[in-house]
Amino acid sequence: MDLFILKSLVFPLCFLGHSAGKNVLPASPLEAYLGENKTLNILVEKEKSDIIIWKFKNETTFLYIATLQPSGLTVNDRYKGRAFVDSANGYLTLISVKLEDTGNYTISIVGTQTLTGQVELHIIDVLPPILELPPLISENRQKEHITLTCLANQGYPSEWDLHWHISIHPTYINSSVKWEEEWNPGILQDDKFCSWRSSLKIAVVDLQKINSVTCIAHLGSLAPVRVKLKAEQIFKNQTVSEG
Repeated sequence: MDLFILKSLVFPLCFLGHSAGKNVLPASPLEAYLGENKTLNILVEKEKSDIIIWKFKNETTFLYIATLQPSGLTVNDRYKGRAFVDSANGYLTLISVKLEDTGNYTISIVGTQTLTGQVELHIIDVLPPILELPPLISENRQKEHITLTCLANQGYPSEWDLHWHISIHPTYINSSVKWEEEWNPGILQDDKFCSWRSSLKIAVVDLQKINSVTCIAHLGSLAPVRVKLKAEQIFKNQTVSEG
């Protein structure tokens, strides 16, 4: 952080004093998944003349992240390109958070009075699950309904959830397809990873309307994981996987 900026803050800090600050930031702890963007919002309204200082601290590190003044934003070199402070409201956004971003975040708002607050942020490690969407044997064509099963394995944490997307063939774009979904929450396995299962039930008479069926694993704002069966693959032994 620029020494001039630090020195320029000494005078107002000495004479204005600190208020409790317990309502300046949200209650701790906050969580974010590894690789997500995380915004730390403040609970008080920012004035145009306010100076806002964000700092980070853990057991071994103390860093200034950024200082927002009416004249502009100064960001610590270690945070350039991945830490931003909104000039309108003072919110701090961290881009693609890392495990080492776990720690305490402190804000000082210097204006007509000085407000301070602290919030703990915990970064949760993530391992995207491996998805499987096995095709069905041909005999299932003779049934009234078919049931596809999506299997997700070797993932972490258990909060990943599975959803389905059905793409309608252009010929039947104005038609409707009815289906039923069932989903089981993540189960922790002996290897400390989690597994999930979801099923999709579709009427056989609707299969001609379908272009593809996709099983999607979601976790927060992270990029989803997908596995897809095209219509012609539902009864074959080949799948198309997508990252």
